Amino acid sequence: MVAVISMLAAAGGGASIVESLAAIGQASGVARSALIYAAVSAGHVLGIALLLGPIILADLAILGVVRTLDGRGVETLRLTARIGVALAMVTGVLLLSSKPAEYFINGAFLAKMGVLVLALSNAIVFECRAARAGDGISRIQAGVSIALWLTVLALGRWIAFV
Repeated sequence: MVAVISMLAAAGGGASIVESLAAIGQASGVARSALIYAAVSAGHVLGIALLLGPIILADLAILGVVRTLDGRGVETLRLTARIGVALAMVTGVLLLSSKPAEYFINGAFLAKMGVLVLALSNAIVFECRAARAGDGISRIQAGVSIALWLTVLALGRWIAFV
């Protein structure tokens, strides 16, 4: 993520965010090469899988639906989800850089970014609370988490069709 921010800053020089992202798209090759775009897209899908699978399993454990996970198992899932979110964010910025002007007027993309902020905020609040499996607030957050992340996933797919 630091590399992406550095690229944005270097590309910026007073340019708009759209121009800066477009410069990243050109410099990285994502905007010029179908092969690079496909590889970055595959990395994005991998990041999403590493994020959503573990988060949903951990949330289901907090909700009491999955009873075979112990504390260490949930911690491993949460670590895997952190790796997934980092990969999804870096590759997501690269995908955005391929056609930033188009994405910034795409309603599904804008909705996805809004719901993504909510999902990440919920996760951060959960982490800061050092929530315990089973307490009432944790169960509410787990249910909200599942709904938010599945909405992010659906909106991400919808982007291509709007």
